[in-house]
Amino acid sequence: MSYDKLEADEKVRRREIVAAARKMIAEQLSVENEDEVSLMAVYRNYYLQISFSELHPLMVFCFAKALDRSFMNRLPDLNKINQESVLGCHMIHDEAGCYCYRASHWLDRKLTPLRFFELLNRHMAEAERGFSEICKIWL
Repeated sequence: MSYDKLEADEKVRRREIVAAARKMIAEQLSVENEDEVSLMAVYRNYYLQISFSELHPLMVFCFAKALDRSFMNRLPDLNKINQESVLGCHMIHDEAGCYCYRASHWLDRKLTPLRFFELLNRHMAEAERGFSEICKIWL
């Protein structure tokens, strides 16, 4: 089903869920920058971008951390790390010289601060695990 075929009240409901989540997150984090679809902040030594989609509705967490450029000629195979991750996807952006971890969540109801931090910290732990595994490969 396309977004155009959704009932008007369902479009409004989805838009309101996303707007409320975005507002609550902006109140909880020290947002450094934002645009029409994302909030950007630093969280526990990671650059954090949280993007939103009204269509689904969902939010996407993206954690990024700089890598030593001298390692970039020895990029590890991330298949093993990703096979062990059920929450999201680990990747290395070789042009930007950083490690990234990305995960998506459906927003089917209002997001509370408690639930947000539960999700955020669970993803933070997974990003730390992935980054640690990558660093072990280089040592």
